[in-house]
Amino acid sequence: MTVRQRVAWRIGAAATAGLLLVGGCSGSGDGDDSASGDVSAESGGGGGIETGDAASAGGSAGGGGEAPQPLAVDTVALARQREVIRTGEMWMTVDHVEDTADDIRSLADEAGGFVGDEGLRARDGEGDITVRVPAADFDDVRTDVAELGEVSEQSVEAEDVTAEMVDVETRIESMQASVTRLQGLLDGAGDVAQLAAVEGELAARETELEAMLGQQRVLQDQVALATLTVHMSEDDAPAPSDDAAGFRDGLQEGWATAVDTGRAVTAGLGFLLPFLPVLLVAGIALRLWTRRRGSPAAPPAPPAAASGT
Repeated sequence: MTVRQRVAWRIGAAATAGLLLVGGCSGSGDGDDSASGDVSAESGGGGGIETGDAASAGGSAGGGGEAPQPLAVDTVALARQREVIRTGEMWMTVDHVEDTADDIRSLADEAGGFVGDEGLRARDGEGDITVRVPAADFDDVRTDVAELGEVSEQSVEAEDVTAEMVDVETRIESMQASVTRLQGLLDGAGDVAQLAAVEGELAARETELEAMLGQQRVLQDQVALATLTVHMSEDDAPAPSDDAAGFRDGLQEGWATAVDTGRAVTAGLGFLLPFLPVLLVAGIALRLWTRRRGSPAAPPAPPAAASGT
C-alpha cells in the first residue's frame, strides 16, 4: 500500500466514525424528548389533553403526519332536558255532569294533581273543570278522562320554553353575582353618601333578582304540571217543567208581578209630577174658555096667539 492510499483510507475511516457519532447523538436526543414528554403528561394530570392537542398541531404543521382527527363531542353532557309546557282541552258529552266531575277529580288526585278551576251548571246540564297533573302522567289522565263520556273534540298543545329557562337561569346567576359584589362594597363603604348609594343600588338589584326568581318558579310550575280543561255537557239536559209549579210558585210569580207593576206606576207618577201644575193651569183655562164660547143664547119668546072676535 502506498502512502497516498494510506492517507485516503484514514480520511474515509474518520468520516465514517464522525457520521456514526452524529447519528447516535440524534437518537439519544429523541429518546430524551419523548421521555420528558411522558413525564410531563403524567405529572400534569388533566393537562394530558392539552399535550395531545399540541402534538397534533405540531404534526400537522410539519406536514409529515396525518390530518388531525376532530374531537369527539359528548352529546350527553351538552344536551339539556327539554322544558316543555303542555296544555290540553276536551269537549265531551256525558250522562251526568256532576258525577263526571267527581270522577275527573279522583283521576287528578290519583295522579298527584289537583283541580285548578271548576264551574258546574247543573240546571243547564253543562260544566267546565280544569285540572293540573304531573307532565309525565298527562297522557294517561287524558286517556282516562276520555273514557268517561263521548269526546267530540280535543286539542293538545306543547310549548318548548328551554331557551327561556336558560335565559332566566343565566340572568339569575349574573344578578346574584352582582348582588354579592354590592354586598362586599357595602361592607367597605367609607362615608355616608357612598353607603347610601350602594344600599340603593343593592336594593334595586335584589328586587330585580326576586322578580327573576318568581318568573323562574312560574315556568318551572308550568313545565312540571300540565293543564287539562274539560268542557262537559249532558246529551238530554232536563228542562224546567211548568207542570211542577204549585201554589207557592204561583204566589211568588204573582207577588213579583205586583211589585213590578207598582214600580212601573210609581215611576210614571214620578215622571208626570213636574208637569202637574202646568197641566192643571192649562185644564182650568181650557174649561173657562169652553164655557164662554159654549153658553147658548136665550131662545126667542113664542108669538102670542090671536084672540077671536
